[in-house]
Amino acid sequence: MRRIIRSGAFVRKEMMQVLRQPGLMLSLVVGPFLILLAFGGGLREEDPAVKTIFVVPDGSEIESEVRQFAEAQSERLTVEAVQPDEEDALNRLRRGEVQMVLVFPDDAEQTVRSGSQAEVNVYHDQIDPLETQAIQLFTRTGVDEVNKQVLRELVRSGQQESADVQQRLDAAKASVAALDQGLGTDGQDDQQLQVAQGDLAGLALALGPSLAVLGGIEQATGPGESAVLLDAYTSLSEGSDALNRSSSASSVDRQQVSELSQDLETLDGELETFQSLSPDVIVSPFEGTTQRVVGGDVRLVAFYAPAVLALLVQHMVVTFVALSIVRERELGTNELFRAAPVTTAEIVVGKYIAFFLLGALIAAALTAGLVFGLGVPMVGSWAVVITTIALLLLASTGLGFLLALLAGSDSQAVQYAMLVLFASIFFSGFLLSLERFRPLLVWLARLLPVTSGVVLLRDVMLRGQLIQPLYLPLLVVLAAVLFVAAWRLFRRRLYAG
Repeated sequence: MRRIIRSGAFVRKEMMQVLRQPGLMLSLVVGPFLILLAFGGGLREEDPAVKTIFVVPDGSEIESEVRQFAEAQSERLTVEAVQPDEEDALNRLRRGEVQMVLVFPDDAEQTVRSGSQAEVNVYHDQIDPLETQAIQLFTRTGVDEVNKQVLRELVRSGQQESADVQQRLDAAKASVAALDQGLGTDGQDDQQLQVAQGDLAGLALALGPSLAVLGGIEQATGPGESAVLLDAYTSLSEGSDALNRSSSASSVDRQQVSELSQDLETLDGELETFQSLSPDVIVSPFEGTTQRVVGGDVRLVAFYAPAVLALLVQHMVVTFVALSIVRERELGTNELFRAAPVTTAEIVVGKYIAFFLLGALIAAALTAGLVFGLGVPMVGSWAVVITTIALLLLASTGLGFLLALLAGSDSQAVQYAMLVLFASIFFSGFLLSLERFRPLLVWLARLLPVTSGVVLLRDVMLRGQLIQPLYLPLLVVLAAVLFVAAWRLFRRRLYAG
């Protein structure tokens, strides 16, 4: 009972020291909430449009494709000009009037004819590595889009040529039908055979460009409706070759002629379908859509909110504990503790309880503000969130003890707390995913309690499930190890004078 009373005295002491400063408590709760509110209210979810100049050769045929591409990218690009003067565009980029310049080659056609790809040079003024990667990705997708526009024109040309084939197809149908009817009629069948052979050869030659496009689609996407047209064309070619080998009508098989008629009818219907297809669909048969399988829509502010909560909880407790212990040492309070009938364990436990209760109070207020004030989603279990915050508070208290025992003054304690804060911001997954770091650094980052807190709170609040549940026992181990270390070091410092 006496142990409980003595530990309770330290609980009351630490809590009263903090509660006597209502302004501090208010700033700890309201300050971060207001900052997050300003962050969420002022943040644009969409990427800002990039001011861009397109440089194309004067009078180039590619200019129309470039203008179409610029119009299609109006949400991502603000096109300042489409001009032939490259030096002027680069000077405007250097002066900061635009952010990106795309230069298309002067001799693109000649370069392609020589068997090489024509290069599109992209100049920018970004120094942010992430923005630079975004521009590189945009360059690849933008060039792909221009290539698609060129392919669309080729497909349209092929469709127009297939429309011109209609006359040859009608002539071939008529000549094959006449050959079928004339077989067995003296003097007429050999002449009809020659006419049919000529019409079929001309039809096969005219169909080549259109069917080459469909052949590419079938190879990329697998057999589909285009396979019917290709199979009919293959059968027609085989039948036409067999018919060409016939020197006279007497050697022609009537069944073969009937199959040719059927193939021509199939070609007629399928060719009409091909002509009705949109060039956009032929060039881009697939369209990608994204859908999250866990949780709901996560805004940018909601993604950072759990990490901010974990970071504030750790930094607040570490700073409070470190300053409290250093202040007691500077004021000579430790001498009183050594003379008093109180054990090190009772002091440590009392401080742990005090800072746990203070931290829990502030964490509860911050969590309520995030969920009910800013609308941060809470998809998972409240029990897991509370458990995570409780373990984070215990581990952070132990970390605060270690920093205080290493510091020699208030200023050093604040410096050490700031160093831990910076390390937590950069390596805990607050700014960048842990997967971006090397394995050794990831393991070192896991020694910070906030790292486990960030991962667990994001998983529970935004995903609704623990994708990495091992961080929970890791936080338990950290809290236990830091408690034992804090108790032993505090005891050594207290009785070492």
